[in-house]
Amino acid sequence: MPEPRVLVVPGGTNIGAIALANASLHKLIELYEERLADPEHPAPHTVVVLRDPAEVTPSTLRGASQSPTEAFPADQYPQLADKLEDPDFFEGIDLVIRTSGSTSGDPRLVGLSVEAIVASIQATDAALSGPGNWILALPAHHIAGALVMLRSALAGTNPFIVDVERSFDPRALLPAIAGATQNPDVPGYLSLVPTQLAECLDADDEVLHAMRRLSAILVGGSASRPGLIERARELGLKVRETYGMTETCGGCVYDGIPLEGVEVRILDKDGQPRIAIGGPTVMTRYLDGTADPFFEEGGHTWLLTGDLGLITAGGQVRVDGRADDIIVTGGLNVAPQQVLDAALTCEDVVDVWVTSTPDEKWGEAVTALVVPRSMPTDAKQMAALGRKVRDHVGGIIGRTAAPRRVVAVDALPYLEGMKIDRMKGLELASTTSSPEREWWR
Repeated sequence: MPEPRVLVVPGGTNIGAIALANASLHKLIELYEERLADPEHPAPHTVVVLRDPAEVTPSTLRGASQSPTEAFPADQYPQLADKLEDPDFFEGIDLVIRTSGSTSGDPRLVGLSVEAIVASIQATDAALSGPGNWILALPAHHIAGALVMLRSALAGTNPFIVDVERSFDPRALLPAIAGATQNPDVPGYLSLVPTQLAECLDADDEVLHAMRRLSAILVGGSASRPGLIERARELGLKVRETYGMTETCGGCVYDGIPLEGVEVRILDKDGQPRIAIGGPTVMTRYLDGTADPFFEEGGHTWLLTGDLGLITAGGQVRVDGRADDIIVTGGLNVAPQQVLDAALTCEDVVDVWVTSTPDEKWGEAVTALVVPRSMPTDAKQMAALGRKVRDHVGGIIGRTAAPRRVVAVDALPYLEGMKIDRMKGLELASTTSSPEREWWR
């Protein structure tokens, strides 16, 4: 098998860099369609590698072409050094994209086939109003942004770009929405993370009026705050809440219902109800030596996720947080997501993240990193905030799960507005110890 052609291109949303990613992904879809028509098509196997724009210098499509060893130099990817010479290493892989991070803080290299990508796009089209005009307001080197570009490529269009490299301004959506909805016969679509949607709901009426013209607004990438989706729908926005991951070509469950062809089951793993996903949108494998989380059962291959959940009597998938986030305190298992959801309804809290702190008596103490509406200025005010948060959460989900430690912070560390940077969050939790910023029960 000849050596594949590897196109290393920048993601982001900067129009200068994104043009190369757009051209590369269009080429991926173009080759897929040509090979469907002619299985003996002579073009070499092309693999697109999407990276953070800080790591890649924009060039031309020709200049982006590299050998596997150039694309993954041994000093940066030592785990791949002895694998790249294998002519079959990229078998079944057409797109390489990093996850946005894991519990350890180390992103994984996910290999996706073009067949899985197309299956995801076609299932999305079936769940929405068919192919349409997409707006890119998410970094293209993450799966949600990449899928916006790939959906456009399969539809034979180009996405409308909103540059969010420095910050997100809801008003910047207005020209893109105007372009995406100019043809009433073609649906316009937008994909956002929850923090972006929340900013849009607080924007002026012109933004909301424009967003109501969109046929669908996909929201995913992290758990939505309580009431956010409901508020958006009450304001007339056609919001679809999605669940998925890089390993499943992005969102594969919309509003709790798996997309066409996607199967979801709950598997008991070490006493925890873990979500497992099967179907044509699942990744080929990890490239970086991480153990593939697959298992075979009933003639199907399943991807065992790190998420906890259940399937309701009505067949809807409910996600209850991460398995590796479970806090064992006093012999009881506490799901941080439930604590977080309850804490966010406290009137004194703007934002919150829940983790644990080692504790001699309890093993782990449920710890809430809180962004308060008014920052405490002394130990007395901090104690009042801590008690209020604990009492409020305890009144909703029970005092055994309520935070025993509350830490006040100016802001939570987010990864490009999508997910909490867990390593920085843990660092904040471990280094904050002044009585003006920390309260213990």
